[in-house]
Amino acid sequence: MVKTSQKAKAGFIHTTPSSIGMVDHFARLYLPEVIPVHLYDGRVKIDNFKWPAGVTPPKNMLRWANFGDQLERDGCSVIVSCCSLMPRATEYAARVVSVPFIQLDAVILDRVVKQYDRIGVINTTPYTVPHVTEEIRRREKEYGRKVTCNFSKTNEALELFNQGRFEEHDNLVIESILKMEKKRVDCILMGQIPFGLMDEKLKKLSLTIPLYYTGAEAFQHIKVIIGS
Repeated sequence: MVKTSQKAKAGFIHTTPSSIGMVDHFARLYLPEVIPVHLYDGRVKIDNFKWPAGVTPPKNMLRWANFGDQLERDGCSVIVSCCSLMPRATEYAARVVSVPFIQLDAVILDRVVKQYDRIGVINTTPYTVPHVTEEIRRREKEYGRKVTCNFSKTNEALELFNQGRFEEHDNLVIESILKMEKKRVDCILMGQIPFGLMDEKLKKLSLTIPLYYTGAEAFQHIKVIIGS
């Protein structure tokens, strides 16, 4: 347990402002005794989309390491990457800090690879596909598993999201979920962290297969890390 009368801090690194509100929502529910410390830099997202899909710009690798160092010096007990395009940068930056530095969507990726053979993945940009695929393949080797992935390729949804047309975005994503349910998959993985913004809508879906997105389970995992 944290041996101090002061509240523990958890640092969250963002590349889009919308994920800040999402983190605060789940932190209030599952980390009430923890102070969230947010660090946002929109340049990371801009640079990610300047490079080919599947490539992490070297500049962003350096930024993640610097952000991790800053948050550790600010007293954070754990540092969390809130961008689905940054697992390589998270792994790199974890080497320069002495506190846990994790990818927020890692928990659900662990779960689906351990438990399911056929995974349907909802994505709104082709840029996430190489990173999700790479992380799933890495877990296959770690767990001695072999899974197949079916990506939705709902790429037009990202443009709606970027334009602030969130209702249209959500409707399109839900339509993709219902279509994916009819395919021969064992579960549906929401492959991008901002899908947590759809938490209440996703809870209302009556699906015949499990649906996983970055939400309660991820933040309960953070709580365990801080309490360990």
